[in-house]
Amino acid sequence: MNPLFHTDCSISDSLKSVRKSVLIYETIIISEGLVKCKPLMATYHVGEDFLDIIDGLRAIDEAIMFLNMKCGDRLGHALALGVNIDDWYRSKSNRILISKQDYLDNLVWLYGKIRKYSISDCEDAVLYIEKRFSEYFNDIYLYYMHKEFAECFDDIRSDYTKNSGEDSIIKHYYNLHFGINEYYDSWKLRGDEPELYRTGVFKVDYLQRDDWSYNAINRLYPQNYTIRYNLEASILYYMYHYNSDIIEKGNQMVEIKVKPSVIEAVKKVRTEMQKDIARMGIGIETNPSSNYFIGTFRRYDKHPIVDWHNRGGVTYDSVALHSCPQLQVSINTDDQGVFATYIENEYAYMALALEKSKDESGEYLYNRADILQWLENIRNMGIDQSFN
Repeated sequence: MNPLFHTDCSISDSLKSVRKSVLIYETIIISEGLVKCKPLMATYHVGEDFLDIIDGLRAIDEAIMFLNMKCGDRLGHALALGVNIDDWYRSKSNRILISKQDYLDNLVWLYGKIRKYSISDCEDAVLYIEKRFSEYFNDIYLYYMHKEFAECFDDIRSDYTKNSGEDSIIKHYYNLHFGINEYYDSWKLRGDEPELYRTGVFKVDYLQRDDWSYNAINRLYPQNYTIRYNLEASILYYMYHYNSDIIEKGNQMVEIKVKPSVIEAVKKVRTEMQKDIARMGIGIETNPSSNYFIGTFRRYDKHPIVDWHNRGGVTYDSVALHSCPQLQVSINTDDQGVFATYIENEYAYMALALEKSKDESGEYLYNRADILQWLENIRNMGIDQSFN
């Protein structure tokens, strides 16, 4: 994956085969001769198709962070946020085929989230990630970084000195440490325009007052603005975008056997992500037929929408209600032309699937009245999430 921040509202990271369509809606209200604009809202289709569940979760996180998504915005599909993790990896025989760059990014992202959420009982996964990080970072980056430093360090030093002072650059240069935390910091910069790091350091012309220059910097993430002046982070961001040898090396495919400790860590991180997204008020656009044909589940009643929001009919168990993130969800068609469906069909498919759903003993899980009440709640949520 060669992520670039595109100027047509695509996200910084290329997010591979997911649909890269950011739909922006703006309502103009004319009142007493004044033109007022309601806040722009966005929907981004992401996390539907992925090489690894970590990959899908990272893509969702990148959409939220790098596009500055907020309450009222929506994520399309987001299946990585809900599919059964054990079933998914089992269907792949616990093996994934992925590029070296994506695998390295996934390792670092998972490590960062474990630390962010202060998740316990993941030390085996953390030790494994640290070991694999060193292996893949050295393989992809280290040699080519040393080579480029030798060729252009004088230019980098000159530019960095203007921002941080000569003593700082000399100190940093002779004590450069490219560890997993520095790499994670460089990942946080991927919401910035790469050209700002074209010389290997963060360089912005503060005399430029136009909107384009202002928005070249992600003003909301990372919250610690000074990360941009971290020499290791800025160099890694530069190398990620502009070193052709590193890009070529990172595009090489590799087969990975996923460790059980990593799978358990993914489960815990995803649970915390679900809570975060629910607190932020970001909605999930579910597309049952589209997800059925493209996803890994083969029954409509296995769609994760029931695990995302179960209040209002499908369960009355207090434990199940409390453990559910109660995300804002809606039912949609995705693409009527491609999937030959209508919104009425999507509701009918979910109703029929849930009505036929049984537990291990053969007992029906839901009754018709509860299903219809739950679907009515989902319908109302969809209306509330409308950009109109």
